[in-house]
Amino acid sequence: MEKTEKIAQFSEILRKAKKIAVLSGAGMSTESGIPDFRSSNGLYSYTSEEVFDLGNFLRKPESFYEIIAPLYDSIMKSEPNAGHLALHELEEKYGKSVVVATQNIDGLHQKAGSRIVHELHGGMLSLTCQKCGGQVPASALDAQLRSGKVVRHEPTCMGVMKPDIVFYGEMLPQDALMSSYKAMTQADLVLVLGTSLAVYPAAGLPTERSRDAELVIINRTATPLDGEATLVFHESIGEILPAAVKGI
Repeated sequence: MEKTEKIAQFSEILRKAKKIAVLSGAGMSTESGIPDFRSSNGLYSYTSEEVFDLGNFLRKPESFYEIIAPLYDSIMKSEPNAGHLALHELEEKYGKSVVVATQNIDGLHQKAGSRIVHELHGGMLSLTCQKCGGQVPASALDAQLRSGKVVRHEPTCMGVMKPDIVFYGEMLPQDALMSSYKAMTQADLVLVLGTSLAVYPAAGLPTERSRDAELVIINRTATPLDGEATLVFHESIGEILPAAVKGI
C-alpha cells in the first residue's frame, strides 16, 4: 500500500474514533531533540538501566548527576514537536477524548496542551529529598541541575535530592498505571507512538485494548505488536500523525 493511501486510511480511522488511548515512548521526544538511551546514537554510551538504577544512585549520586546534566538541559530547551501538537489538535479541534500514557519524563505532552497525561515513569520537573521527603520544583534547582554536581536540599537538611523519575528498582506510580490500563480497555483506537514495546509493564498496555479497537503503530523499528496492528508506519511521528490528523 502506498504511503499516501495508508495516511488516508489512518485519517479515516481517526475520524471515526471517539476514545483514543495513546502510549508514547522515547521516539516521540527525539524529534524534539531529546536523546534516546536505547537508540544507537543515544545519550553517550550509557543505557537507561545504568543511569536510572536506584541502587547506583543511592551509592553514588555524583555519577548520576554528572550524566543527567546534559539530559536536563535538553529537556529544558525542548519544545513539543508536530506529533505532540497533533495529539492536542485531536482534542481541541476535533473533540476526541485522548488519554496519553507516556514513558517519557520531559513533560512535552503537557506543554503541547494534552489534558490527560499519565507519566508512567515519573518526570524530571520536580525532585524529592531522600532525607526529609521535601519536594522541590526543578525550576528552583536549575543552576544545580545544570552544574553536574549532586543536588542537595539546601539550606535545610542537606539531603540528596532525587528527580521524581521512576528508577529501576522502584514501583511505577500505581494510579498512573491503573488509569492507563482503564483508558486502553475503553478506547476504540489505540496509538503506539515512538516505543519499541520493550519495557514492561508499560509495553503491555496496548494488549489491554478491546477486540474491536483499532491499533495504529508509528515507530522507526519493528515492535512485537506490528502483526496485530491495523496500520504500521516505520517513519517519523512528526510527519505521519499531523498528516493523518489534517486529513480528518
